[in-house]
Amino acid sequence: MSIPATKDVVFDVVGTLVAYDRLFEALDERLGDKLKANGIKSNLLGMCWIEATEREYTYLSLSGRYKPFFELFGALFYRMLLYAGVAKPRELATDEDVAWLVAEWKKLYLRPGAKECVQKLRDAGFTVWCFTAGDIARVGGYFKLAGVDMPAENLLSCDTEGVAKPVPSAYKPLLERLTKDGKTPWFAAAHMWDVSTAKTIGYDWVIPDFTLALHPLDNHRSTPELPPTTDIAIVGAGYAGASVVYHILRHCKEQGTSPPSIVILEAREACSGATGRNGGHLKPDPYNRPSSLAVSHGVEIAAECAAFEAETLKAVKTAIEEEQIECDFVLTRAVDTLMNDAIHQQMKAGVELLRKAGVDVMRDVFYEGDPAKAEQLSDVKGAKACLSYSAGHLWPYKLIMALLQKAVDAGVNLQTHTPVISVSDAADSEGYYSLNTKERGCIRARKIIYATNGYTSSILPEFDDKIVPSRGICSRIVVPEDKKPAPLLPHSYMMRWSSTEYEYMIPRLDGSIIVGGARSKYYKDLDSWYNNVQDDKLITNGNAHHYFDGYMQKHFRGWENSGAYTESVWTGIMGYSSDGCPFIGELPGRSNQFVVAGFTGHGMPQVFLSAKGIAKMAVENTDFKSTGIPRIFQVTKERLASSKNSVMESWAAHTSSQSKL
Repeated sequence: MSIPATKDVVFDVVGTLVAYDRLFEALDERLGDKLKANGIKSNLLGMCWIEATEREYTYLSLSGRYKPFFELFGALFYRMLLYAGVAKPRELATDEDVAWLVAEWKKLYLRPGAKECVQKLRDAGFTVWCFTAGDIARVGGYFKLAGVDMPAENLLSCDTEGVAKPVPSAYKPLLERLTKDGKTPWFAAAHMWDVSTAKTIGYDWVIPDFTLALHPLDNHRSTPELPPTTDIAIVGAGYAGASVVYHILRHCKEQGTSPPSIVILEAREACSGATGRNGGHLKPDPYNRPSSLAVSHGVEIAAECAAFEAETLKAVKTAIEEEQIECDFVLTRAVDTLMNDAIHQQMKAGVELLRKAGVDVMRDVFYEGDPAKAEQLSDVKGAKACLSYSAGHLWPYKLIMALLQKAVDAGVNLQTHTPVISVSDAADSEGYYSLNTKERGCIRARKIIYATNGYTSSILPEFDDKIVPSRGICSRIVVPEDKKPAPLLPHSYMMRWSSTEYEYMIPRLDGSIIVGGARSKYYKDLDSWYNNVQDDKLITNGNAHHYFDGYMQKHFRGWENSGAYTESVWTGIMGYSSDGCPFIGELPGRSNQFVVAGFTGHGMPQVFLSAKGIAKMAVENTDFKSTGIPRIFQVTKERLASSKNSVMESWAAHTSSQSKL
């Protein structure tokens, strides 16, 4: 959040500083099985409950019959069940259930980063105020629960005047109080209706963002309207889309030819999907996936895939250096620790298989199977074995936004907030396909490249069960100023607990640590992550969003007294492939339409050179074999027709093994 030097900022509380997630958890804990039996998702029911209460609360106030929010909240629950399709709500839930849920509403917790935001504002000389529709005792309890000192005199409620937000007169008493010195206070809220009313009556306003400063291209549109036609339309402005454009422009420059006209169509903000949210690993896999491929497809295929990822690391490094991109790139060694005997033996067998077969990338892999030495080498407590190999880490958002900036500077037309909803089945008489967008009309393109990863099936129905959106969770851990410098972390890391449970971690140049994973907490609850595109909500199942609290102290030697804490947690949507391999190439039955998607959470060491191959196919009209992309990645009729779903197979095997414990 960036606010100029005025000294008062007023926050909305519930929905802004305080998240709703505890209510969703409570619904799951108390009524989860019953709700699932009726096809009702807890978070959707919870949001409907909140929204309906806010509506009743506001309308009653407008009618002159103000009622405190909390009184209305409990009274509306049965109505919500009725709206959700439950014919007899009181058979699904009891008054005791409702009372318990209402009590849990008093235990909501602050959003990740909110506590630190309040403290940073205070450190900068701001007085932080809160204006809430809730009652003082309950809302004050949220701050107390989070360890935030919020003086009672700085916490104001609509209950005092008996006027609800967003009635303008509700905001005026505090505004008049804060403008006596001639300065204009700021009003911060996550709800547009809240900040809109505040601005109307005289506040300056801001929507809080507890993450990083956004790039100028975040909401960019090169032209006010879509051009009627283009040579190439690229759907998606993430890693894959930006990389395809980079390689097209580079190819044309090297050949001394004029580039084709290119329009990038992005449904949301630029680089707002998985790339902008991932953990920053540029980490080829020389042994895990290749050993599985060696068994299922042969050593030659396994070696091909492993070499491709190793070459991608080199290619990304070269591009960053040649283009002089500042993205915190570090060439390093990855250290994978194997955390129990079962996963150790499994990985050891794979390493031995590949070495015996003479797979070239294994020359870069160091393996230590002695637990004492593994722990000493990795500094990871309890490591049974470890492996080390060449890798990199970086800030993906910075890399992709730099590539997009270079593309826009070269004349590429970037259109954010332009979701493509359908594409014509065939080209017209002039050779153009029609891409229909939501609310912005149609654009015609001679060639289309789908760089849509987890969202591919929303446009291409043939990928409905082939690339499935899947949620993951990531975090940023920091060390307090008075505890710096933190112990040195010279590598990037992975802690493997099983084939499906692992954490991945990189040290950042600013001293913070990015850690992702936590699957052991939510993986068994399929709906929480599989075929789920909710990247605006945390994964709270099994308390996954708190998994990283105390993580460094628990797992790394020398960090016991570091004071390291979780500053922020977020989710992102990956595109899980049904057979574990990305789908790359020209679409069967769709001439001049190409796809580069389905990277199953492992796109960083696969996308860049895959995009280069697609760029070559689109510009030179070459076939897939000439691209250098592993043959197993090619999208084919056979792969699209296959009933295989390795994601569900892995989940079912994991669930079965857990049930036997």
